[in-house]
Order: sequence, then C-alpha cells, then structure tokens
Amino acid sequence: MKKVFLIALAVILFISLVSCGGESDRIDLTEQTFFYGMTTIQMYPEEYYGKVISYDCFTYRLTDVDGVDYLCGVRKCSAGYGCKCGKDSVIGFILDYDGVIPEPKNQSVDTADKTWVHLEGTLASAETQTIDIYGYDGEQINYDRVESVVFCRFKVSALSRIEDYSALAYYVTA
Repeated sequence: MKKVFLIALAVILFISLVSCGGESDRIDLTEQTFFYGMTTIQMYPEEYYGKVISYDCFTYRLTDVDGVDYLCGVRKCSAGYGCKCGKDSVIGFILDYDGVIPEPKNQSVDTADKTWVHLEGTLASAETQTIDIYGYDGEQINYDRVESVVFCRFKVSALSRIEDYSALAYYVTA
C-alpha cells in the first residue's frame, strides 16, 4: 500500500512539474524522471500528445507473434507499464523516423553495452499500441506463451548517437 501511495505521489509530482514548468509543451526525461515520466506518458498519452519530449535510451528491436518488427527506444525496467508478466521488461516508445535509426547492439545480453541515442520528438498518436509477443523463459523464447506489451508511437524529429553512456542507467526503477 505504501509503495502504491509513493508511486501515485510521484506521478502527481511529475504531472505538476510538467504542467507548471516554464515550457509546458516540452518534457525532458532525465535519469531522475525517466521511469515515472515514461510510465505517466504511456498511461495518459492524450495529455502529452503534441508536446516535445526528449530522452536518452538504447535501441531495441521487438518482434511480435506475426513476425512484424518494431524498432524502439527503451530502457530496461522491472515489470514496467505494459508488462503483465511481473518480470523485467523494457519501457519506451516505438520509433517512427525518416532517417536511419542505429541498429540495436547486444540486444539479448543483460548489459549496458547497447546502442545509445538521444531522441527528441512528439507522440505520433494519442493512442497506445498493444503488441503480442512470445514470452521468455530465462534467455529462451517460449512459443507456447503469448504476452502483451503496450507502447506509444514516437515521431522522432532529432536523433544523435551517445558514445559515452557511462552516466546513463541501463536499468531504471521507480
């Protein structure tokens, strides 16, 4: 109960900081605000549609049960929004970009040695997208178990590669 209260308080604080800040049409997700900010945006995308959002993340390729690939900008988290399995997941956006998005690096390895990028853009829609994926059992895909993850689509307007990611948290938590 205490954890639920703290999460609700953090979400309210994030919303008030964003709406009361000098630039209410811009959201800069930082190391301190990433998890709650991303969770809040994904829970209430209509509130953030049209606002400029910037954040640091690594690229990640998600493949659904039909074989459709989605290139995403994410961070790893513990049972993040959209993850119903209760295990570690990723939290971020599906990326829409007219340019070239760097390919993921070490995707299946639990390490911070990834392809890190700084992104700026807006939500491409005020709706979320549910993607059905096969579950994982450790490092193996379990084709008998289908799970759903929820993402927003993000229209990238600027992308730059981050070479020194040592100050960035690969794993974000509440």
